[in-house]
Amino acid sequence: YLAYAKRAKYGTSAAVTSVLPTLTFMGNCIVELYSLDFHSSYQHAFIYIRQLALHLRSAMQKRTPEAFQAVYCWQYIHCLKLWTAVIAQSCKMSKNLEVNSSNDAKLLHSLIYPLTEVIQGVIRLVPTTRHLPLRLHCVRYLQKLAAASEKFIPTTAILLETIELKEITMKPVKDKSRDASRGIRLPIIIRLPTENTLRTYEQLESCISEVFLLLNREVDLYRYSPGFPEFTMLICQRLRKFAKSCSNVRWRAYAKGCIDLCERHAQSAKDERALLKEAPKDIKRLEALKPTSVPSMGDRYETAISKEKRLEEVARPAMKTKKEKKGQKIRSKDTDNDKQVFENVSKGKTKKRKTEKLISETEALEQQDEVAEGVDWSDDDDSMSE
Repeated sequence: YLAYAKRAKYGTSAAVTSVLPTLTFMGNCIVELYSLDFHSSYQHAFIYIRQLALHLRSAMQKRTPEAFQAVYCWQYIHCLKLWTAVIAQSCKMSKNLEVNSSNDAKLLHSLIYPLTEVIQGVIRLVPTTRHLPLRLHCVRYLQKLAAASEKFIPTTAILLETIELKEITMKPVKDKSRDASRGIRLPIIIRLPTENTLRTYEQLESCISEVFLLLNREVDLYRYSPGFPEFTMLICQRLRKFAKSCSNVRWRAYAKGCIDLCERHAQSAKDERALLKEAPKDIKRLEALKPTSVPSMGDRYETAISKEKRLEEVARPAMKTKKEKKGQKIRSKDTDNDKQVFENVSKGKTKKRKTEKLISETEALEQQDEVAEGVDWSDDDDSMSE
C-alpha cells in the first residue's frame, strides 16, 4: 500500500499513458492481496483510513492552502479509491464465503461508515466550482460503497447542488484555445481550469452529462426500496425547477428523462409496497421490493459501469504511442518529399513545353513565304482579260 501511495502522487492527467496503467495494475493487485486474509486486512485498512481522516481533520482546522492541497490532490483521491475498492470487494466476497471467513469479512464492513464520513468530508471541504470534478469522483466512490454493501448512502444532495450553480444559467463563453474542440475528460482531472471556470460549453456539457449520469444511477440503485417514492419527491421537484429555468434543449431533455424515470419507478414501488404484509418499521432489507429474478444492487452497478466503459472506449480518441507518432512523421516526410519531386518533375515538363513552343514560334517567324513564279498578282483589267 505504501508503494501504491508513493506512486499515486504521479497519477495525474499528464501521465495517462505512462503512470495510470501501472497504478491501476498495482491497485488491482492490492485489492486481491487484501482479499486473502480479511483479519489482517482490517488492521491495515483501519490504520490507513484513520490516516486519511487525520489529514482531513488537519485541513479543516488549519484552513490554509497547504493543508487543502494535502487533501485535494491525486495522491489522496487515489488512496480513497483504493480503500473503496478493497471494502467493496470484501462485501462481494462475503456473500459466498463460509461462516468463519464471512465473520472476518464483516470486520471490513465496519469501516464503511468511517470511510463514507471521510469521503463526504472531502466533498464539503472546499465546495467551489473549480473542484466540481473532484466531488463527482467522490460521488462515484459513495455509490460504489452503497451498491457493494447494499446500504443507503444518498448522494442526491451533492448532485442537485451542481445543477443549481449560477454558472449553469449564464451564457457560455467561447473558448478559443487549441484544445477547446476536444472537450474535457472528467475521469482524469480533479479541478477545472482557472480561466473561465465552468463557463465554456465544453466544460458545462461534460459536467452536466456526468451529473445526470450519476443521478440516474442513484435512482436505479434504490428503485426497489419501500421508501423510494418519498426519496424521489425532492429530486423531481428540483429537476422541474431546473428544466423550467434552463434554456439548453439537451439539458432539459436530461432533466425530463430523469423525472420520467423517477415517476415510473415510484409508481411501481407504491404498487409493490401496498402488497407487503410487514409494517414499515419491521422492514430491515433495503431492497424489500426486489423480485427474485432481478439482479442485486451490486450486480446492477457492475453492469452499468461495464456499459459506461464500453461507451467511453468507443467515444475516446485513439492514443498514439511514440513509435506510431515517429512512423507518422517519417511517412509525412516521405510524402512531402514525393510531392516535392512530383512538383519538380511537373515544373520541368512545363518548362520543356514552353521552350518547345517558343522554338516553334521562332521558326515560324523566320520562315519565308514561298511565292509561285509565273503568276501575275496585279489588278489591271488587261491582265484579267488575258
